[in-house]
Amino acid sequence: MKYLNAKAPLPTVVIGAGVVGMMTAYALAKKGRHVTVIDRLSGPAELCSRANAGIVAVGHAKAWAAPEAIGGILRALTGRDPAVCITRLWDPALWRWGIDFLLQCPPAAHRTNTDKLQRLSRFSRNLMVPAEAHMNFPPETAHDGGLYLFQDKVQFDAYVASLKHVQDDMPDVLDRDALIMREPGLARLKDQLVGGLLSPTDSVGDCHLFSVRTGNYLAKSKLVTFRFDTAVTGFAKQGNQISAVETDQGSVPCAELVFATGVETPELCRPLGFNPRIYPVKGYSGTWRILDPSGVPKLPFIDETELLAVASYGERLRVTAIAEFAGRDSSLPEDRTAFLENYVRRAFGTAVDLKTPEFWSGLRPSTPSGPPYLGRIRYIENLWINAGHGQLGWTLALGCGEILADTITGAPPALTNVSAHARWLDPI
Repeated sequence: MKYLNAKAPLPTVVIGAGVVGMMTAYALAKKGRHVTVIDRLSGPAELCSRANAGIVAVGHAKAWAAPEAIGGILRALTGRDPAVCITRLWDPALWRWGIDFLLQCPPAAHRTNTDKLQRLSRFSRNLMVPAEAHMNFPPETAHDGGLYLFQDKVQFDAYVASLKHVQDDMPDVLDRDALIMREPGLARLKDQLVGGLLSPTDSVGDCHLFSVRTGNYLAKSKLVTFRFDTAVTGFAKQGNQISAVETDQGSVPCAELVFATGVETPELCRPLGFNPRIYPVKGYSGTWRILDPSGVPKLPFIDETELLAVASYGERLRVTAIAEFAGRDSSLPEDRTAFLENYVRRAFGTAVDLKTPEFWSGLRPSTPSGPPYLGRIRYIENLWINAGHGQLGWTLALGCGEILADTITGAPPALTNVSAHARWLDPI
């Protein structure tokens, strides 16, 4: 198949067709760039974006690295926290990542990193409705806000006290009765809850479906070509530029190159002389068929005490949980799926079909500081990176794609100082 002709301009090549890569391609195409998207799998959003929570969690956009995270690490090491597991303790990559993570835990660093994530997430969320309209998507993504639930009074009070630093989009603080009145689908959890927050800026939708629909829209354009089932094998260089991406299906010349490659980013970068600190943090999800819509919440929520995310899409309920440091392992151990099943049985009972859940695991590409790497590689003029979004890929994807496309095409980006820092990166 012929993808380029002699008269066509060289494309900007985006490696990776997850939600971040798709939104990068979309943003570049809007600016008139010819784009080629390369992915080794058979379609968009087949890895980390495949069965995630689907919550555009502006209210949850905060850096993991925080003073209290040190205690959480100790609980995880001793097996006292079922929501955080370390099963590959002697992985050298984890130790390198972990040292950098600890350096980002002091209060000042935490505030800086959280501010970056907050600005990015709000900007990205505000782009979603215009993007849906531009691509003529059906109105399936809901923009009615999201809930944050607490089962521990001390934790709830501390969280509410921390809101004094919030200047924009202040969430509503709700006691237990107000929560149930706002969301009757939480009735089975009433005796366990002490209160919660309603974040007005959160949205919820099927990330995988959104990515697939974006791909269909872009494929019909004259600007974007997809090369699925294509594995990257190397890069051709001319001076301090990448001239082509070598693949198992042949060479793909490029004007610019973007890595939107999630957890696979470090192995692609090492032969080029740099090593992004991106570690795969494994998460699990279960999807249940809804039998009684009145027995499940309409709004998405995050249980801040048990660290689970819950969302419904039409006739499906999805629950995601657990941050497991297990390298590239993507297996589904029975005790992990049982953790999800027990919560669903307790929270929703017979409102869902308990007999036929579908389980999934995915690897969240996480940086030590929290914000993604977003910018140009310092000593390779036409190589860019948009990777390391952790659990916030769906939340940040549109915004990061827009900012990077602006920078690549020479326009001033809408936001600056939002990237993680590294010696090899000119960050945005």
